[in-house]
Amino acid sequence: MISCANENATDDSDKFDISQNCAAFDFGVYTVVGGSLCTLGIVGNIISFSVLWRDNSKTATAYLLRALAVADSLVLLVAMPLYVLSNVYPLTGYLKPCYDVYVNLLPYIWPCYLMPYTATIFLTVLVSANRYFAVCKPFKSQDFCSTASARKHVTVIAIFSIIYNIPRFFEYEKSIICVGPNTTQEVFHTSAYGQNMFYRILYANVMYFLVMHGGPLISLGYLNYKLIRALKKRQRKRQNMGKGDRNGYQQDITLVLVVVIFVFMFCQTPTFVDHVLWTAIDETYRQCGEWHYYYTAIADLLAILNSSVNFLIYILTSRKFRQLLVTSCTNPEATRMIPLEPSRAQPTMAAVKETHAHHNHVEINNSPFKE
Repeated sequence: MISCANENATDDSDKFDISQNCAAFDFGVYTVVGGSLCTLGIVGNIISFSVLWRDNSKTATAYLLRALAVADSLVLLVAMPLYVLSNVYPLTGYLKPCYDVYVNLLPYIWPCYLMPYTATIFLTVLVSANRYFAVCKPFKSQDFCSTASARKHVTVIAIFSIIYNIPRFFEYEKSIICVGPNTTQEVFHTSAYGQNMFYRILYANVMYFLVMHGGPLISLGYLNYKLIRALKKRQRKRQNMGKGDRNGYQQDITLVLVVVIFVFMFCQTPTFVDHVLWTAIDETYRQCGEWHYYYTAIADLLAILNSSVNFLIYILTSRKFRQLLVTSCTNPEATRMIPLEPSRAQPTMAAVKETHAHHNHVEINNSPFKE
């Protein structure tokens, strides 16, 4: 037990190791803005899951999008105690039990947050790869784009996301500090394990870049570039044949992919830079009032935004999804008659050439994003 007999009494701002201005900043960014994004994002993901659940085609695309909605929802649910509720008490004095639990559980909440966060990133890449094989590699898509394969891929991603983030459970630890005469408080700080330079460089930065940021971003860029190029090539062929551009599905998928890539880059890049800064700059810059303190908060908020915005992207960029949403609201039973994507029947040997010749067009024209 530490002795705090000679400590002077402190006000609330000192008690929480931040000033009132920083407490107000955290409350505004995390609780108000972050809480609103979490609430709206969870509602949007539930609606997306509900619409996709009514899909009667039982395809890999619908299954992967449902899995993505679940992963995003888990990210937002864990973000509530991690970011939203924990910043109420330092400014307002309310929800003290939530703050006390937060201090004790933070070393465990943080890796639990990163597990669905990792799954969300890999599921985004998997959805992009699924579209790439369906449109650009139709001869190989029969196995890769099947629902059975999608279930296996999602299971592998779930297991990997859990195992990969196990070291995070040892990154922080609790300690006791004096906050006044004979008064102590439990706080958390980076453990010796978490401060280890080898751990910070190899796991928290190099592996983070390859697994969580750079690798997925490069993969998304390549897959979507090839997909958009194939769609534009097909569009030119249709125009040369005088068939025109049916339902504008090329524009639909191009816009969806551009928005998804832009949102991923915009939301994930500041988080990666923040990880580098935690290793490269002095710890004093992370204290309340310093620029890195505010930068970390904004990076965390953008990560929340990344899991909250998919429903809005679907609404703004996919006419098919809007039709399904309206139908599910006005006539729920009729939605089951509208497949998001056609089921892949096994073709006969006599019809295999025709199937592959027209496979891309059927896949694109009937998918939720006009693939």
